[in-house]
Amino acid sequence: MQLGAHYLVRGQLDIAKQHIDRALEIDPDSSAAMDRAALLYWRLRDYKLSEDYFRRAIKTDARNFAAYHNYGAFLCDRGRYDEGVLTLEKAANNLLYPYVADANVNAGVCMLRKPSVSLAEKYFREALRLNPGHTGALQQMALISYRRGQMLTARAFIQRYFKSGAHLDTPEILLLAYRVETALRDNNAAASYALRLRSKFPDADEVQQLRVKSPAKRRK
Repeated sequence: MQLGAHYLVRGQLDIAKQHIDRALEIDPDSSAAMDRAALLYWRLRDYKLSEDYFRRAIKTDARNFAAYHNYGAFLCDRGRYDEGVLTLEKAANNLLYPYVADANVNAGVCMLRKPSVSLAEKYFREALRLNPGHTGALQQMALISYRRGQMLTARAFIQRYFKSGAHLDTPEILLLAYRVETALRDNNAAASYALRLRSKFPDADEVQQLRVKSPAKRRK
């Protein structure tokens, strides 16, 4: 079954399917194998079969918090935001689950898509309470602050993001950092972020957006 998960992550779906099918043949009641099958069929866009496997995984083992986490993300992806968050909370509210902070971040992203920014912020802040260096939560809080015109707060979240570890540059965070520093009129910092974006990700869409002016600073 671990091989199925390995090939699923690598995007080799045909090989992943062979291993997951084999795991279910060996143990038809394996909640973990059902969860992997659900992820596989989600990737294959067979959404009905994917949901069937998620439901079976949870019914078979009510303590399979990874299945709750994945099913919640699936529901959010399908536009069923309230259901998705309630399902994600089954994972997020169990401190024995090692990815509680991630579940909170996914719930926050789900609420952003609804959209409900205030609820999203609640989940992102909970993720940061659990893991102060969670880069996903830091990036989302920086983006929320930027959109509110709270540039100094956005800068602080971005600085925390880059202090969380090496190799954290992405086109999205570098463009956001550039826009924040541009809004704060720190031309040297803005130019530094722009250079990193152009040099590391020359083909990224975000490079073209460097020419787009940041929105006027709004009141806090």
